[in-house]
Amino acid sequence: MMNLGITQQEFILFLLVFTRVTTAFVIFPVFNSAMIPQQAKVGAALFITLLLMPLINHNSIATPPDITHIIFLISREVLVGLILGFLSSLLFIAVEIAGQLISMQMGFGIVNVYDPESNQQVPVVGQFYMLLALMIFLAIDGHLFLLEGLNKSFTAVPLTTAHFPSALTEMFVRISSGLFISAIKIGIPIIVTLTLTNVALGLVARAVPQMNVFFVGMPLNIGMGLIALAFSLPLFAYIFRSIYTHFQNDFFQVLQLLGR
Repeated sequence: MMNLGITQQEFILFLLVFTRVTTAFVIFPVFNSAMIPQQAKVGAALFITLLLMPLINHNSIATPPDITHIIFLISREVLVGLILGFLSSLLFIAVEIAGQLISMQMGFGIVNVYDPESNQQVPVVGQFYMLLALMIFLAIDGHLFLLEGLNKSFTAVPLTTAHFPSALTEMFVRISSGLFISAIKIGIPIIVTLTLTNVALGLVARAVPQMNVFFVGMPLNIGMGLIALAFSLPLFAYIFRSIYTHFQNDFFQVLQLLGR
């Protein structure tokens, strides 16, 4: 270690910073894409760690007495990175829930496509919403905010000083409940349109019993759903930007709780 020109304290500092950055990168939207090679992710995390190292007080980290204490400090930084990454991933949960609700209403509940981001099958409408939300996220520099927030986390939550109060759990419960409300807001135009369409089909079935409503209803639901989806895209963009604004405030509130 000495022949590298660094002290044990500096190496431990680097290890702790790299742990928090890498853990957050594993979950951060955009950066966690399965289409990005693992070597590139590790290289980016290493590069960001090297950029952050001069900004952190080297004297703030005391040399741990043994390996057990070092593992404890690393585990604490892993938790900080996981919390920040999980909070960022919640940004797209409302979009995913809205896509699933709309797919069920349109009759696309079993029409799934492979999502290379999550490496699983997702509803086709949900995939469309996720890609649209990802483009909006990049257009409003959301990825740059994540990097900025990661940088500020070392000021708000200095290394080895993170706390995990019960208020943190309460805050995540509040955020999760708000995401379900946002999902309903995103999907309400399509859901209302399809509900009115089904009511109209029911009235037609009562007036014209000879008509095969099931034969007409499926393509009609899909057509009306796609039309409502197209007209509701501006509303989707507005709601997602609102979710992103709340996410920014929640991100810094979580940092404050962790740094207490």
